[in-house]
Amino acid sequence: MADIQGTNPKLPVELEREAFMLAAYNAQIRDIPSLIHVARRVRFWVTPILYRSFAICHSNFVGESLPLRRTPGEFASMVFSSPFVIAQHIRDLWINTSVESIRLRQLIAACSRIETLGISYNLLPGILPVLARMPLQRLSIHLELLFGALKIDFGHPIFSRLTHLSVLDCPVQEVWEESWTGLFELPSLTHLAFQDFFSGPVVGDILAQSRNLRLLVLKSSDDIFRHAEIVPFATHDVRCVVIVVKDSLKDWEAGVVDRVDYWTKAEEFSRKRRTGEVEVAAYIVV
Repeated sequence: MADIQGTNPKLPVELEREAFMLAAYNAQIRDIPSLIHVARRVRFWVTPILYRSFAICHSNFVGESLPLRRTPGEFASMVFSSPFVIAQHIRDLWINTSVESIRLRQLIAACSRIETLGISYNLLPGILPVLARMPLQRLSIHLELLFGALKIDFGHPIFSRLTHLSVLDCPVQEVWEESWTGLFELPSLTHLAFQDFFSGPVVGDILAQSRNLRLLVLKSSDDIFRHAEIVPFATHDVRCVVIVVKDSLKDWEAGVVDRVDYWTKAEEFSRKRRTGEVEVAAYIVV
C-alpha cells in the first residue's frame, strides 16, 4: 500500500485519485503517459485507462499521431512482454487488418477481459471457443465466418451478455428465415446493427419480433442510399435509423476518444424522433 500511496500526498489519497482519474479520462490518449510519470501511485491508477483500448492495423495506418493503433507485430510484442498488464486491462479491441490465424488466437486469448470486440478480417471458426470465455458486451463480426460450416448457434455462450451486436453479414431472406431468427431470443440484446444491408422483409421482421430491441442501426458505407425497401418500416418505427459510416476504424476511435460513435449518434437521433425534436418519419442521420 505504501508503494501506491507514496509519501505525504498534498490531498487525501481518495480525492487525489479521483482528480487524476478524471484528468486521465478527459485527456487525449496520447497525453496519458505524461500522467504516469507523476508518481508511482498515479501510474497505478491510470494504467488501466492507458491500456484499455487498441486497434490492430496495417502498418500504413499506424503512426505517432494515432496512439490507439498498433501493427500485428507491435501488438504481439506488447502482449507477450507484459501479459499480466494486457490480460488485466484491455477491454476494447478492434482488429482491422489480416492476422495469421494462430497468432490471432494467441492475441485474443491473451486479452481475456475484453468487453468490446470488432473483427473485420480473416476470421476463422477456431477462435470461437476463445471468444466464448470473454465477458463480451459489444461485438462487431461476420457471424457466418465465425461459425464456419456450422449453423449459427444463437444459444452459444458468446451471445449471452451481448447488448450491442453489429452484424457484418448480409443474409438473404431465405437464409434469414432458416438460420438467423435466433437473434430474437438473445437475452440481453438491445442494440443491433447491419452494414450495407437494407432488406425490407428482414428489417420488418426484426422490428416486429424483437421486443427488447431499442435500436436497429442500418449502416451505409457511402452516401448513395439503396434502402427503398425499408422505408415503410423505418418511417414508422423510431428504433430504425440509417447512418453513413465510411470508415469503421475512425468511428471506433471516435467512440474511444470522444465517446461519440455511430451507436451514440443513432441513439440520440432515435430519441429526437421519439420526442418530436425531429420528424418521426425522418430516419436518416444527417
